[in-house]
Amino acid sequence: MSTRWLVLAALVTALGLAQAAEKKEGHTGTKQSSRLYTAPDASDSGGLRGRIAFPPDPLVAAFAVPNSELARCYMATISKDGRAFEFNNLPTAKYDLLLVFPDMYYEGFTLNRSAGNLKTNEWKSILAILNKSEPFYEIKRIERLDGIAGEAGWAQAVFQQLRARPVTLQSAEVRSDIQIRTLKLARFENVGPAWQLLVTRELLRQEIAGKERKGLLPHYYAPDKLGSLRVVDSVKDLGELHLPEPK
Repeated sequence: MSTRWLVLAALVTALGLAQAAEKKEGHTGTKQSSRLYTAPDASDSGGLRGRIAFPPDPLVAAFAVPNSELARCYMATISKDGRAFEFNNLPTAKYDLLLVFPDMYYEGFTLNRSAGNLKTNEWKSILAILNKSEPFYEIKRIERLDGIAGEAGWAQAVFQQLRARPVTLQSAEVRSDIQIRTLKLARFENVGPAWQLLVTRELLRQEIAGKERKGLLPHYYAPDKLGSLRVVDSVKDLGELHLPEPK
């Protein structure tokens, strides 16, 4: 199958997901851009697949990101029962996965390949910078942060953002019954007198309405299951994944 048809198929799938979202109770039908994710390339024969043994809830979405490479993000195909995922046409690399469920999410992102040494004051500085960014989201939480301290320092983070205040739609309608939640990666660098937010990578934007879980999602780090998965020229089967149970 040509790359053109693979891209078209991905767009059709994204459109179908968006249309399904429109039918959910209380949703506005706002669509996330299909260009957010990296299109598969038929010349690449690698891939990843797995089936969820725990938790028992169906997957909302699954994503694969090459180690420390925020520019590329691949979206998985989810099985009809929501218990399995598959990535096809991945180029050779080591991948970290993000698995999102209705009430929690798991990730295995490699933020730093060596031992990090960020100091407490640097942690606080980075958190303050993040809190000032994107004022649309008034609630932000860094799940994990790791990096190298000092004048040439850098750091990467996994974080969530939440818009819990009323949302004004393009039609000027004000909705106080919905929330907007995003899951992101970010890179920070020490540029001299202070730290700077260099780039962010949105992985998932969720509009929360009706009986869906509101607020920030509980986060679980599972590097042994979801981190540094090497893909070469075939589809690697991860088998049954039993992810950590909530504490």
